[in-house]
Parts: sequence; C-alpha cells; structure tokens
Amino acid sequence: MSSALTAYQQFAGEKFTPNPMQEKLFAFLTAEDENPALLLKAPTGSGKTEAVLIPSLAAKRRLFLIFPSRSLVDDQISRCEKYLQRASKEVNEPYALVVDTGAESQRTVFTKGERKEHGRRHLYDGDVILTTFDKFLYRFFGFGEPNKSYIFPFRIHQSGERKNVFCFDEVHAYDQVAFVNFERLIKALYKASLDMVVMTATMPDTYQNELHFLDTVDYITGEDKLNLESWQVQKQERHHPNKTITHIAAETQTEVTDKIQACVSGQYELGKRIIVTIETIKDLVPAYMDMKAQDDGENIFLYHGRLSNPQRKKVYNKLKKLEAADKGYLLFTTSAIEVGCDLDAHLLITELCNPDSLIQRAGRCNRKGQIPNAEIVVLGNKIPSFFSILSEEKMAKYIEKLQQQSGSNFNPGDILKLMEYELHSDYRAEVLFDMLYEYVYEARLENKPLHDRGLVITRGFEPSITLTTQVPVEEAKHLPKNAVSVSLSSCIARAADNESVNSDFKVFQRFYDKYNEVFKFELLKRPGSIYFKELFIQVPESFFSEELGYVEPPKVFESRGTQGYRQNLVYKTTDENDKPKDIWLYYLKDLENPEAEDTVQLQSPETISVEPEKSTEPLEGAEQLTLFER
Repeated sequence: MSSALTAYQQFAGEKFTPNPMQEKLFAFLTAEDENPALLLKAPTGSGKTEAVLIPSLAAKRRLFLIFPSRSLVDDQISRCEKYLQRASKEVNEPYALVVDTGAESQRTVFTKGERKEHGRRHLYDGDVILTTFDKFLYRFFGFGEPNKSYIFPFRIHQSGERKNVFCFDEVHAYDQVAFVNFERLIKALYKASLDMVVMTATMPDTYQNELHFLDTVDYITGEDKLNLESWQVQKQERHHPNKTITHIAAETQTEVTDKIQACVSGQYELGKRIIVTIETIKDLVPAYMDMKAQDDGENIFLYHGRLSNPQRKKVYNKLKKLEAADKGYLLFTTSAIEVGCDLDAHLLITELCNPDSLIQRAGRCNRKGQIPNAEIVVLGNKIPSFFSILSEEKMAKYIEKLQQQSGSNFNPGDILKLMEYELHSDYRAEVLFDMLYEYVYEARLENKPLHDRGLVITRGFEPSITLTTQVPVEEAKHLPKNAVSVSLSSCIARAADNESVNSDFKVFQRFYDKYNEVFKFELLKRPGSIYFKELFIQVPESFFSEELGYVEPPKVFESRGTQGYRQNLVYKTTDENDKPKDIWLYYLKDLENPEAEDTVQLQSPETISVEPEKSTEPLEGAEQLTLFER
C-alpha cells in the first residue's frame, strides 16, 4: 500500500499534501487488519471529505457518502467526479459514481480520464455512492427497483473482494426521530462488523454518549487540534485563520430585519462576498427584494428550501464560479445554506440562532483562512421559540458569551459548551425500525405486512407534501413541474390564526400503476392515513416564481384538532356530482406534544373509512415516500 502522501498526490493532485487528520484516517482505512468504526470530530473546512475519499480510492474500497439532505449530495457531485475522473486516468481503471436520491438515481462511469454517458440502473454498483440518509435507510430495508430490491441489502453487507466503508457526514443535523433511526442503523452496521466513519463538527455530548462504542478521533479539542493548527501554520495554508465577531442588540423581529438591511447596505461592495442569513422565508424574501431594488446587480442571490431543485443548483453553481474567479456576491439565505455547503465569504451577517447553527454558519466565513479582516455580525437578543433549543438560563449565558466575544476573534469552543440537546426516544420509530430489520435480515415473516406497505419513517411523524405548478396529465413518466417538498403543517389553515383554505389549490395523489408500469395522478378522493398517500398540491403558475420560489405555503387543509397523538385535518372538495365533500385525513404528532381529548373535532361515524389503503412501490429513481422528509 502506498503512503498517504503518494496516494493524495496521485488522486488529488501533485501539490496536495495531506494534513495530520487525513494521514490518521488514511492509516485506519488502508490497513488490511483494521476494522474502523470511528467518530471523527473536525472543524468545517479541514478536509473531512478527502480524509475518507482518497484512502478509499487508494484501498479500492466502495465508499458510501451519506448526507442529511439532497442539497448536500448535490454539492458533492462535482467534487467526487473530479477525483474519480483523475483516478481513472492515473490508475488506468474505470471508476463509477452513483448518485442515489429521491430526485435522481444515476450511475456515471469514468474511463481513462473521460466521462461516459449517464445510466439510471445502478443497484449500488459503484466505487463511490452519494446518497441521502433517507434513501440509504430505504435501501437498507430492501426497497427499490422492482424484483431487484434485495440486491441493495446484499451489496451493503456483502461487498465481495473489496470492503465497503460507510461515511455519515454532518450527523449533528439529525434530531428526534431521525437520530433514533441513525443510532439504530449505526449499531446494526457495527454489529455486522462493517467499517464506518461518522463525521461532525458540532455534535453535542448527549448524542456522542449514545455512540460510545465508536472510537473518537477528535480534532476539535485537545492535542490533535493543536497538531492540526500547527500544521496549517507551517504549511501556510491559513494565512489569516481568525475572524472577528460583533453582536448587535435588537429586541423585535422588525428591529432585527431593519438592522440587517442597514448592515448590508453599509458593507456591500462588488468585490466582497457576503452571506446574509435570516431564519424565515417570509422575512428573507423582502430583505432580498429591497436590496435588489437598490442595486439590481447580477451578483445578488436568493437561496432557500422552497426554491426548486434546479434553481438551487443554478444559484450554488454561480456562487462557486464567482468564488473561483475571486469575485464578490451578496447571498440572502436561510439555514438551508449552513450545513456542508463549501462557500467562503468575507462577511457573515446573521440573525441570532442556536449555538450549533452559528458555528455552522461561521464555517462559511473565511472557510479557507485566506481572508484578512473576515467578520461575523450577529443581530438580535432572542431566538424565536419555534427555533430555540436553549433554556432561559442558557439563553442568557449565550448572549453574555456573544457580548464578551464581540469585537474580538470568534471562539466556537465557548459557544459549543452551551449546546443542549435532550434525546427524545420515540418508541414508535424504534419499533418500526426493529420490525423492518427483523423481516429483512432475520426472516421474521410476521412482519411482512409492514414491509409490504413500504412504510419507513425517516425524519419525523409529521409528513411533508409536494408543491407543484402542474401535475403530469399524461400516463407517462413525466415529473411534476417546479416540485418542492414542504412540511404538511405549513399547509394547514387554522381558525385561531384567522387563516382559511384557498379553493384555487387542488390536492392530487400519485400512485403506481403496476399493470402499465407508470405513475399516475388523480384528485384526492379517499380519507384515511396520510402515511400511505403520496400527496401533491397543484397551485396556479402565478403562485410560484423561479427566482423567489414558493414564498408562502398554500393553505389547503383545515385543522380539526387532535385526539391524543392523532392530528386530524380536512380537505374540502366536491364529489363526482359536484356536491361539497369533506375528506378527513390524519397523521401522528410528535410524542412530546399530545393534546387533550376535548380538542378533537370528530367526523360523523358514517363518513369514516376504515379500509386500509395499499401502498405502492415507487419505480427505481422515484422518490421514496417524499411525504416523510422535512
């Protein structure tokens, strides 16, 4: 086996010198007698991806790179393509990249430094597999291409002559039900003696304690951190490693947004890269539009979770091109940009957010340590209750720490200590995971009905729903136009908030016609559990803007209270005779928030449908149960 330096220069370029963290991971992943199960804690921008990717290529492993979201997968595609294309030329062997998400599923082969045509069929036959946690969990339980889905669990556990290594990045992004599934999945892989690396920059102690069986490699604190920093100084990789932080007090949301806009106007200049982060889209878009009205330059961008996937890619690619040319930009964004995106700004202006989010956002400012006078500006004195994870006592200490650091260099270590995440064990998610695992891997046939339903709760029990400006009208494999997934609760009208439904919005259900082997859409007709319906809201074209996305989620359901953990809602439509019809639906609320029985508004007994609906298995490349992704 070649040395770390030789391998990095072969696969990453002749000028690439691995840092101490990358050398340590290289030793773990290339030694034949090692069976690594690692928790890698390292700062943003320290080269964690290369620390697993290059050793995997050198050792001829199959590498699974598993991320919390599709946007993070998208960010890594070109990065992986670059290394695989170079590897195919240097080693003179073909290398395959598999991208497997709900949005796309394709396999690209590189031979002698040339890219071959894309291919949809993959069945995890690749050297690097880029996928989301949701999709990987789906494959782990044997869902996928009809009549071939069993190959996915086989290739996860039986890799043939070469070993698999599973890399879970940005794992601090998982919470509640997602962390329950993540923890159980990691333990299942560990018990099967499969190699893995779990990577994080800001994992709280409560989460780390649950992963105590992993060997910790810590470059956040202690001697290893000092060695990494010393190496960076010696190699002059980070000429300007620091960034200052300024905290500006603001009591109300209006005051926060006003001060953000004033700060942007005062700091904006063409050659400067500025990221402005605001928590909600309804506050973000007006700030963006106000700046565009002042200066309609081509370097002002908007990025958030309710933009279409092509638009997010387009914006991100433009940002990266401007960075490569050392040009400036002004980016208005939500937390959608804070995890994993490889941006390097001169200035970060952000609304006050949770400590872990601040550390993540700070990682987008002076990411490479080459920017003198880099600065973070934090505005606000409190975090909205629906975002905050801090107690009142910790919140006061947080503000105190920010004020102490204000005007000096940013020290994430002090803030990291304030992070508090309580583990919320959800027995429902645990039972679902265990039953699916027992059926797939232990042949417990009594659990087959659950597997047949295709039910995998990946993120939480609140479903999501897809917005579109046009569902396909033909019985063909067309995709909904301008499709974006949003939380179901954001589409529920509540009388207490003086909200009402809009009849211009129509709800469709997608199902798979096995006889004709196509997806079909029909207007929602039947009541029942949302977990076995893949729902789409069709809105008028005027409701969507390619530039702004879906600024407001459409209100299509009426809330009808709760019954224990069961959330009830109604979709008002008409029947085949054009008479008014109420379709009652329900889903399960989080375990932490049951409401009293007297808050429920039950439907009349004769309208209740008790017949369970059969789920349909999506075609290969279709998104699995999109309604569960937050």
